Amino acid sequence: MKTTAMLLQALRLLRREMRHGIRGFGVFLVCLFLGVFTISAIGNFSAAAHRGLLDDAGALLGGDLEIRLINRPMATDQLDFLRQQGTVSQILQLRTMARTEKNANRGLVELKAVDQAYPLYGSLPLAPAQPLAQALMTAETPGAVVEKAFLQRFSVTVGDQVRLGDTTFTIRAVIENEPDRSIRAFNLGPRIMVASAAMPATGLIQPGSLVNYLYRLKLPDRNQAEAVKQLLTERFPEAGWRIRTWREAAPRVRSFLDRMETNLTLLGLCSLLVGGLGVTGAVRGYLTAKIQHIATLKCLGASRAIIFTTYLLQILLLGAIGSTAGLLAGAALPWLIVQFFGGSFPIPMEPGLFPRVWLLAMSYGLLIALLFSLQELGKACRVTPATLFRSYTDMDSGRPGPGSRAAVLLTTALLVAIALVSSPDQRLALWFIVGATGCFVLFRLLATATIRLTARLPRASNPSVRLALADIARPGSPAGGILFSLGIGLTVLVMIAQVQSNLNDMVNETLPKDAPAFFFFDIQPDQIAPFKKLFAQLPPGNSLKASPTLRGRITAIKGVPADQASISPDVRWAVRGDRFLSYAAQLPPHTVLSSGTWWPENYSGPPLISLTRDLADGFSVGLGDTLDVNILGRTITAKIANVRTVDWTSLELNFAIIFAPGVLESAPQTYIAAAQLEPALEQTVYRQVTDRFPNVSALSVREVLKNVSITLERIAWVFKGIAAIALLSGLLVLSGAVSADQHRRIRDAVILKVCGATRRDILTAFATEFILLGLSAGTVSLLAGSAAAMAIVDGPLNATYRLQPVIILLTLGIGILLTLVLGLAGTWKALGQKPSSYLRND
Repeated sequence: MKTTAMLLQALRLLRREMRHGIRGFGVFLVCLFLGVFTISAIGNFSAAAHRGLLDDAGALLGGDLEIRLINRPMATDQLDFLRQQGTVSQILQLRTMARTEKNANRGLVELKAVDQAYPLYGSLPLAPAQPLAQALMTAETPGAVVEKAFLQRFSVTVGDQVRLGDTTFTIRAVIENEPDRSIRAFNLGPRIMVASAAMPATGLIQPGSLVNYLYRLKLPDRNQAEAVKQLLTERFPEAGWRIRTWREAAPRVRSFLDRMETNLTLLGLCSLLVGGLGVTGAVRGYLTAKIQHIATLKCLGASRAIIFTTYLLQILLLGAIGSTAGLLAGAALPWLIVQFFGGSFPIPMEPGLFPRVWLLAMSYGLLIALLFSLQELGKACRVTPATLFRSYTDMDSGRPGPGSRAAVLLTTALLVAIALVSSPDQRLALWFIVGATGCFVLFRLLATATIRLTARLPRASNPSVRLALADIARPGSPAGGILFSLGIGLTVLVMIAQVQSNLNDMVNETLPKDAPAFFFFDIQPDQIAPFKKLFAQLPPGNSLKASPTLRGRITAIKGVPADQASISPDVRWAVRGDRFLSYAAQLPPHTVLSSGTWWPENYSGPPLISLTRDLADGFSVGLGDTLDVNILGRTITAKIANVRTVDWTSLELNFAIIFAPGVLESAPQTYIAAAQLEPALEQTVYRQVTDRFPNVSALSVREVLKNVSITLERIAWVFKGIAAIALLSGLLVLSGAVSADQHRRIRDAVILKVCGATRRDILTAFATEFILLGLSAGTVSLLAGSAAAMAIVDGPLNATYRLQPVIILLTLGIGILLTLVLGLAGTWKALGQKPSSYLRND
């Protein structure tokens, strides 16, 4: 009964408190809004993308089931059996060179040849609108449809002609949306689509050519896809193909979305934690202004419980308002994407209501509001009635009671538990919690150390500097909160900016001097001799290295199936699909053996392989262990004879797996070559090769690095956005800290005016204080941000870290300027106060 009465009394007091609206809680609400909006936007985007991928899985995969073969088509009996299960669509995909008849432009393209049944799911809208079969039909020349990037890359329009291999095609339309286009970070060339019937005349399909043969199956009941997959596996156990069902469509996209959601949600939580400092400042400022009111309530008999409950309910109510606004804004993001981007967005989006995401975002918002308010609430409740008889006081000297401290610990534990349980990667979440805790402790210690160091500095002769230093070091100074919040925001900005700059340097400036200018693919065995002869005629200093190559898939490691073996995440890529491999009698130049010995040049015994050090460590294998490799449908079990150390960053022609002689020589194969050329000869040789060998694909290393750089820049914008939110939260905290300290500054300004100080003197003292705080925050952030960037670049990215002086100077400038502007804007009111009115009130 007592509890009910106390709660009713607290609700009555809350209603009276809320009559004045949300004055004083602006920073509180905006900080919560930004943090919750970030988490809600990320969660809703990821959920809508996952739902869109699942709902559109058939169109994304191209069928209910897909069978992929490398370098060889499906056998006749296999294809007949597949057609018995449902409707089949056959597709060929390869990379090749295209040359336009209009302007002789040439470049690498991604060629896709389709049959009459394509697409089994979804649609392929064209501009100008027409059926796909009509666009690809043969009139005077066979037709082709291309994506918009093709027109831009080759400077052509619809109606112009393009040559693929030995055949000329007419561009009849532009692809507006390709339903089954796999989503990748970047593509090596634009898409061009032709009819499968036109492929034989091109001469591009040769034994050993790098061609993907895709067979899509549409079933009467798509839910039988798993059963059909199992049936195909049992019927043709040695087929060597890769089968995916519609439920497995775009697994890498899903994996990317999961990682992105985890990483960005944790960064969003980081900005919310930074915003929590703004919550603390806003609550402190609000309750400090209520000290006299609280003391009056205590004189009238109000208990600590009633006062605590009243203001706790007020904070939770306002926290719910700010969190709900952020939640709804984030929930609107998928709808806005669909509304403004529609089908042009690369990931299918299916907006909807996602209660789990909403509950998570709301929980984070309310818990952060509670966590960063409890200490100030605890102090406010311990204000004594004697405060009414004192001329000036505040809560800085007070301490929260044991109940408040216990509530803080409980709220922290609940926040940690939610972060761990809700994260798909609990290990990463745990590291984030440890890192965030360490970061908060570090910055708190640094802020405290800065304040104490300021207090011990020699007495300055300049009055403005002396007043500024004294104001930083005085009890209850907001300097700690300013250094802490602005420092964390700037640290995130420095870290992300330096990581991005180092990545760009790695792509643009660390290209080895002897790196190839081009890689050439699909060189046929009868072409390798004239190919080498062409390069032999070039001046000294230009060279060509060529190796035979095939495609194979690792199916077992030490007898354990690859999908069941324990493999390090760093090398899991090696068992995803088919990979390039080669064979050699002699030890390749510049190769270093870390263990084992190279086989004799005339070796003819059981299959042996040479493995790179990274794969050997990731597979936990060594000399004498075996790998099973499926090559063109035949599984070869080979023993590891030696392990090589390879520097992949050198871009030299190399392979993860090299076979000994006597195994692969008779298999269909092509050659891959790396050409080192003087810059002045690059375009000349490029044209000579593409003119003389139309089936050979030329890949420019500079073009690839350019695409990588563009991709990194696009990804960086996402993280820059999160960093901007963290910095904005820090600035709001700064604004809140200054606002909460406004009553002190008014009092100080009045005293200084009484003592004869002019407005200019006071303004100079305040400006000096904020310049010193900005300089301190910038210095701390550049040290911490640079250390974090170094750890990321030297660690997970395995690159060489280089300090970025421009970013450091820019950060210092931003820190000083923003602290000065926001600090002076927040204290401007203090400069205009007349001493008479303030002294009469005291």
